[in-house]
Amino acid sequence: MVNSTARKTYAPSMLNTFIATRFPYPYEELADHMRAMKTVRQWEHTSRFGHLGNAQSTQANIARVVEYFSDTYADSAEALHKAELFLSICDYIGRNESLFVRKAMMEKDEDGAFSVEPCLLRAVHHHFTAGSRTGTIDPRKILPLAKAFKTFDGET
Repeated sequence: MVNSTARKTYAPSMLNTFIATRFPYPYEELADHMRAMKTVRQWEHTSRFGHLGNAQSTQANIARVVEYFSDTYADSAEALHKAELFLSICDYIGRNESLFVRKAMMEKDEDGAFSVEPCLLRAVHHHFTAGSRTGTIDPRKILPLAKAFKTFDGET
């Protein structure tokens, strides 16, 4: 006989594992999407949201990202899952911009776009894809992982 308490304890973690592995999002995919954003940010029209013009507002850029991911993946659930992860990663980096700039892990261009060190991007990606999808982790705890990735990847 199975203890009902044990069932309640383990069920959520099994569910989270299933969802996380259903649509894996490797770092290389994220890096490709980041490179594509230079073009995507210039889109003035989307089929789903209509005319955006050259507005660079949060709402306009989210619309562009959702359009891009929907065009990239045939499975709409996968597209939305990865768009959500992508936007969460970008939001986390943006919210912690001042620390990451001070630590020379990113730069902000004149047009407002970020240039993020690959090791930082990899560390934030790891945090969001290795189980914890919340943006509440102290960014100072991300920095040691970024430095480890920098050492491991042989970046200078």
